[in-house]
Amino acid sequence: MAKKRVTLVQVAKDAGVSPATISHFLNGNFQKMSLETKEKISLSIMKLGYQVNPIAKSLITGRMHTIGLVLSDNTSDGYFEDLYFLHFAQVIKQQLKALGYKIILLDFEEIFMNIQMVDGIIVKATIDTEKFMPKLMDLNVPVITVGRHNSSYGAHVLRVNDYQSGQIGVNHLLSRGYHNLLVLTYPHGHVPGFDDRLNGASEALQQNGKLTTVITGDMTENFGYDTVIKLAKTNQLPQALFCLSDICAIGALKACKDLGLSLPEDLAVLGVDDMPTISELLSLSTIRHPISELAVAASKLMIESIESDGQPIAHVEEVFPTELMVRRTS
Repeated sequence: MAKKRVTLVQVAKDAGVSPATISHFLNGNFQKMSLETKEKISLSIMKLGYQVNPIAKSLITGRMHTIGLVLSDNTSDGYFEDLYFLHFAQVIKQQLKALGYKIILLDFEEIFMNIQMVDGIIVKATIDTEKFMPKLMDLNVPVITVGRHNSSYGAHVLRVNDYQSGQIGVNHLLSRGYHNLLVLTYPHGHVPGFDDRLNGASEALQQNGKLTTVITGDMTENFGYDTVIKLAKTNQLPQALFCLSDICAIGALKACKDLGLSLPEDLAVLGVDDMPTISELLSLSTIRHPISELAVAASKLMIESIESDGQPIAHVEEVFPTELMVRRTS
C-alpha cells in the first residue's frame, strides 16, 4: 500500500505552529521567526519526511525554482562535446542546488516553448545564440550570458578576459624562443570571445615586430589533429602552435604522437581553457580560465535577479582574469 503524503497541516501540528508559519518558513520568509521556532519546524519536517510539492509551491511563490541553461542552438552538439561547459554545468548545478534551485538543459526551441518552466536563463555566447537574444530578452525573465555577444542586449554578462589570454599566450611562447608561431581559432565573428583572444595575440605579436599567421576552423579535436598532419606533410610545421581552445590542442597533441614528434622540441603546443583534469593529465600548457568561479558568480547573480521582488538590479558585466599554466608541451 502506497504511503500517504505528509501534509503541511500535519507538520504544523507536530511543530506546534500554524500552517501559515510553515508556509512562510518553506518560502524563506523566516527572518522574524525565533531560532526555537525554526528549529522545531526543521525537526518536524525531517521527522515526518515532508516533501514540498513543487507545483503548489510555484503557485504560492510565482517561481519554479528552475534555471534554463542554453549552450547552443543544438542540444546534442552543444552539451556533450564541450567539456569546458560540461564542467560549468556541473558546478552551477551544485551551486543552485544549495540555493534551492535546479537547472535544466535546453536548446532555444525548447526555451521558447517552455518558458513557463524556468525563472531565468543562462546562455553561452556564440554566433548561434546571438541570433536569438532579442527574442530572449522579451521573455521577461533574467538572462545572463557567459561570454559576450557582438551586440549588447541588456543581459548580464560574465566573461573571462579573452584579450588577456591571447597576449599571455604569445608572450609566453616568445619568451621560450618560439618565434615562428601559428594560431588556430574560429572564423571571425563565430565566437566573439575567440576574436578577443586573437586580437590579444595579434597585438602581442605586433609589439614584437611579428605578423600573425592564422588557420581557422571549427576548433574541434579533429581540426587540431588534421591541421598538424597537413602541416607536417607539407613541411610547414611552425615552432609553436597556439590553439585558442584546449579541445583543439588535444587533437594537435594526438597528431604529434602519431607522427612521432617530440614535445616541445619538434612542436610546442599551447591551449586555452585548462579543462579540469584532462589538460593537467595530458600535461598541456594552457591559459587557465576560471570556470568554477564563473559558475559560482552566475548562480549568485541569477538568484539575486530572480529574488529582487520584481525590481530589476543594475546591469552587471564582470570580467575574470586568466592565468598561464606552464606544463610539458611548451
